[in-house]
Amino acid sequence: MRVGEAPGVDLVRYLIWITFSLITLGIKNYSANAKGLNDVMVIIFFIVGAITLGLMTRTYLRERNSFTEPRKKFFDTLVHNIGFITLMFVLIVVLRMMISYLQVNGKLPKFTNDDVVGSDQRVFIFNLLANVFIISVQQQLVQTGFFFNYFFRRSSPASAVGGIIISGLIAGAITLPGSMLQFFMNSFFGFCFALTYLYTQDEKMPIFLGMLSALIGTIMI
Repeated sequence: MRVGEAPGVDLVRYLIWITFSLITLGIKNYSANAKGLNDVMVIIFFIVGAITLGLMTRTYLRERNSFTEPRKKFFDTLVHNIGFITLMFVLIVVLRMMISYLQVNGKLPKFTNDDVVGSDQRVFIFNLLANVFIISVQQQLVQTGFFFNYFFRRSSPASAVGGIIISGLIAGAITLPGSMLQFFMNSFFGFCFALTYLYTQDEKMPIFLGMLSALIGTIMI
């Protein structure tokens, strides 16, 4: 069945992708602590992450092929929208730096489910690989890719604004935030990613920004 032919089916599909992303993130959160890595959980994470991400990517590409829009090349889209992409990147970096600065100076509490910091360098490497190459891509497919495939597909200002708001709220929720501040921060990122998708009409752009955001966020911890 093609995307958009049965809203109920699209909703079920979307809930499945949300579940995949939450399961993967949950396993990742249990794979490391301040003492080091849980090797068994790390192996489980990469197996589950690879399988679920593969299924999500394959399904997304197949669904996109059902649309009439021609596929866009990454560098073509990036070059044509370099000013906008740069603006979104700067906004994300500035917000992450501001929050990190305020947390270091005790003005804001540290997020309860932030990646752990330990003496084991493997923890940092694991978090870097997991956040950048699996978690961020899955979350972008959920909050922008599949979301705008299934919902808010009308070309109207009201549909665009509604899609950006709902997509941003979903982005805040699927990160499993430990506080309302963290929820709103990730929702703001989600607004940026959704706006990027609608502006460029290319899912690779919010995925690219999401990976950069995850990279910066992991390094700053």
